[in-house]
Amino acid sequence: MNLPVARAGTLAGSLASSARLAATSSPDAIALVDGPIRWNWRELDERADAVARGLVAAGIGPGDRVALLAAPSAFAIAVLHGLARVGAVAAPLGTRLTPTELAAAGEIIDPVVVVHGSGFEAGASILARGRPLLTLADLTVARVTPEPGPLAIPAVDLAAPAVVVMTSGTTGRPRAAVLSTGALIASADAWLAALPPATGWLLSLGLGHVAGLGVVWRAALAGVPLLVLPRSDPAEIGAALTGMDGNPGPSHVSLVPTILARLLDVVADTPPPPTLRAVLLGGGTISPELVVRAVRAGWPVVPTYGLTEAGSGVTALPTEEAAEHPDSAGRALPGVEVRIAEPDEAGVGVIQVLTPARFTGYLGDPMGTAAMLSDEGWLATGDLGRLDQAGLLIVFDRRTDLIVRGGENVSPSEVEAVLLQHPAIADAAVVARRDSAWGHVPVAAVVVGAGAIDPGDEVLAQHCRNQLAAFKVPVAFVRLETLPRTSGGKLRRVELRERLDPTTAAGTSARTRHVDRPDGVRLAYRCLGSGPLALVLLHGTLSTAGQLLGLARLLSGTGEFTVLALDRRGSGGSRLAEPSPLGIDVHVADVTAVLDAEGYRAAVLVGVSFGGVVALETAARMPARTLAVVAYEPPYGPVADADTQRAFVTLAAATERAYRTSGAPAAAEAFMRGVAGVSTWDRLPERTRAFLASEGDGAYVDAGLQGLNPSGLDRIGAPVTLLTGDASEPFYRPITEALLRRIPGSRHVALAGLAHTSPITDPVPVASAVVAALGTIKEPS
Repeated sequence: MNLPVARAGTLAGSLASSARLAATSSPDAIALVDGPIRWNWRELDERADAVARGLVAAGIGPGDRVALLAAPSAFAIAVLHGLARVGAVAAPLGTRLTPTELAAAGEIIDPVVVVHGSGFEAGASILARGRPLLTLADLTVARVTPEPGPLAIPAVDLAAPAVVVMTSGTTGRPRAAVLSTGALIASADAWLAALPPATGWLLSLGLGHVAGLGVVWRAALAGVPLLVLPRSDPAEIGAALTGMDGNPGPSHVSLVPTILARLLDVVADTPPPPTLRAVLLGGGTISPELVVRAVRAGWPVVPTYGLTEAGSGVTALPTEEAAEHPDSAGRALPGVEVRIAEPDEAGVGVIQVLTPARFTGYLGDPMGTAAMLSDEGWLATGDLGRLDQAGLLIVFDRRTDLIVRGGENVSPSEVEAVLLQHPAIADAAVVARRDSAWGHVPVAAVVVGAGAIDPGDEVLAQHCRNQLAAFKVPVAFVRLETLPRTSGGKLRRVELRERLDPTTAAGTSARTRHVDRPDGVRLAYRCLGSGPLALVLLHGTLSTAGQLLGLARLLSGTGEFTVLALDRRGSGGSRLAEPSPLGIDVHVADVTAVLDAEGYRAAVLVGVSFGGVVALETAARMPARTLAVVAYEPPYGPVADADTQRAFVTLAAATERAYRTSGAPAAAEAFMRGVAGVSTWDRLPERTRAFLASEGDGAYVDAGLQGLNPSGLDRIGAPVTLLTGDASEPFYRPITEALLRRIPGSRHVALAGLAHTSPITDPVPVASAVVAALGTIKEPS
């Protein structure tokens, strides 16, 4: 299989019109098979019309978001077709989501109605949040009688949103990615050009995953049958691939690695049916040994790499090259470009993707969207990889998954691949565990195969030592019945990490302490780690120390620092009885009070936003107590140009006026509109607005920047590093440049792809930059 050049326009129409086109040309050809249900294209077209009419009767129209909570079935597929016909936006959810996850998804998606299958009533109610509920039967069974004449299908709007897919389930930060009709067609078109011609697709993946949706779209747009399985059972997949009732089996299927491995176990590595042409493999760590095993057994495996934000696939490796390059995810699909940003000496860097199948953005998260995209439209995936001389992509880990053990990087996927080579291990995952000596060490969770004898820890450790450097060998092996995975098969590393290392769970490793100030204010701060150096972590105006615990854990995890994350008065846990604007000298005194309470003569000061201003002023006023300063985007307005200074004065006045007239929530809103744009507040999720409103005292206390002494900045003698993210540099760059001119020996580091909120939302690269900036800081003797 050679990957051809892109072929524009190979697919006609859209999901809305695909069944109609096929019903016109081949009305009696099989379109969909689901157990005893066998619909031809005419019947699927009629079902899609019936669903569309039912949706319209329920008040659903173009652009309305409709959540779907159902296992894959003929009726669920009909609902997807019907949603497309009325221009509604489908938001299918994974059926294995917990109530908490469903509640979070409902808040983000905010559907106008929820359609659910049998057995999912409780989850649908959580998801709906009081909005109407419809069952699959309401739309597909009660309306089986066709209305006179086919429903008119509107013209295709390629830019219109078509689906919303919840993503980042492996990172613990759920987001809702919007994919347009044009993106879905572009993705299907690229796969059509890359793969052998399909005569049918097998759907064994959930509809809440972009790979499962991709199978539905490819089959519909290519006009070939779709065989639906309600679950990813290896035995059922094997039976379905051989064909049923005298009909040939599907030619194409998409599987995750664990299911393919179990499928090969079921069939005892016998060759597949001759009708099978492509087994797409993705959605998790792909063991090279699994690829070699499949190829040797004659299975047409196609290793891939993709992500939701790229509309599914990015690269594919032809089967005939898989045996020679089993560690590769292949070349870019037709019409897609891949590059490596900021490669190291070995060529490993962040994978970036340029594709017409790119997502439109995240619902209610413009900053998260901006952080993913460059001005030229490149997607920053966050995954690490390299391209070899032949243009083949080798994928390693997410940047946030790397384990740093005593300064050495450990790739979880590399260790997992070695563990999966052991004949007794059916599944494996590796995560970090905090360690006082090394910072973090690798720990493995393993699933022993059915009927296999547990080899024991020492045998597994020696198995790893035979192929890996000593620092990569897991220090412990934990047996689990199954590994926590998303409906698409991706490992939930955050969940697994919390199970294997409870100290990573929110708040469990932070010791809360207090200092009583002479003015009656009780200062709250969190203490993490037990390193030899003190590091005071200061947060921004509308945030709290609790939101920076991820960054605090990473910094304390180096073993170098005891991190003191201070909840400044007026925000977080140290609230004023009667809030009023404070001079900077009070904040500086609070920092020194915490150091005195902990018995430190001096400390490293790390500040985020307004916390960076406090750090700089503390260093200028208390040079003997400052070892170094790292300030992330400090809004030190008085050093900026005249226009910026006037903007800060206006902001302070508006915030104070709002606070005095309407209280803390109004102050938070006024502050946010001033610093982030008038419309930003309106686009924030309800939960985010509620949190910010609760911190409005902080905006009132801090907005005036009272008592700053720019002329004293030149007295700072400690090393100073100013960090900015390129997503928010247009605002902070002029301030940074002015600070660089005033602070002797200071330096600036710009961080690619980061925004003002990144210390909270993406702490790993921020922590890396802080550690790099500090270098080898030592307590003065």
